Amino acid sequence: MTFLETLSLAVAGALYLAAFFLARSGLVRYGFFGLVAGLVFQLSSVAMRWVGVGHPPVFGTYEATLSASWFLLLFVAFSYRSVHGSFRLLVLTSVPMALLLLLYGLAFFNTERMPLTISELSLWVDFHALFSWLAFAPFTLAFCLSGFYLWASRSDAASAGKKTAPVNTQPQLAIIDELAFRYINFGFVNHTVMFALGSYYSSILFGTWWRWDPVFSISLMAWLMLGLTIHLRLFFNWNGRRAAWLFVTVFSVINFSYWGMVFLTAGSTFHIFDVDLKLQH
Repeated sequence: MTFLETLSLAVAGALYLAAFFLARSGLVRYGFFGLVAGLVFQLSSVAMRWVGVGHPPVFGTYEATLSASWFLLLFVAFSYRSVHGSFRLLVLTSVPMALLLLLYGLAFFNTERMPLTISELSLWVDFHALFSWLAFAPFTLAFCLSGFYLWASRSDAASAGKKTAPVNTQPQLAIIDELAFRYINFGFVNHTVMFALGSYYSSILFGTWWRWDPVFSISLMAWLMLGLTIHLRLFFNWNGRRAAWLFVTVFSVINFSYWGMVFLTAGSTFHIFDVDLKLQH
């Protein structure tokens, strides 16, 4: 990673922290501007890497965290006018998630520029990666909102368990619950496109749309669990804490499908993650 890449990313991180503390202080509008400025600086870091190596950031866990964190906060910025009073909550929960992702990639994985393998030199791979991050970002926001819902409604749950009247019921929790469901729906559509693109590219490489590969299998499991989550919500009225707990569980599988596969032993999947890590196994 070059000095200018590092500098741009450091400035982006500082601006994200500024947006967090501004939003925490109630200066949501200024927090939004700080968030947008951070996105611009991070995008410049991505652009320099892209131009330098000749491909979008799709190779290795560091580049994955670089893309995932940017798309996550981009979704937050685009939500500024549509989520009304929930924007502050999105900033306070998503900025730490994005920074943790970046720190994870920087601390544990190779940040040097690496060329793509022959099998990855395809626009199908680029679009597959694009839709994977377009799915991951809303899923992460839904997870943040579900986690907050569980925390904010804990007093109501305790009152219900004691068969007493609920206390401190917050009407905005219903809005948060609905917003999380909308993010889940949007992520599900993008996850479906990502899965279809991956299957199609598999047919090009191997002559078959399906292989019993761990990456395929875990992704399919996540897709089925997401479909079940949406189905239960629409047809069996699963909402509130029950829906929040369900999605927290589903997100653990989604999270593993994105970040856990790197620890599979070499040869267990045709997907290539971090070559240097595989060589250590």
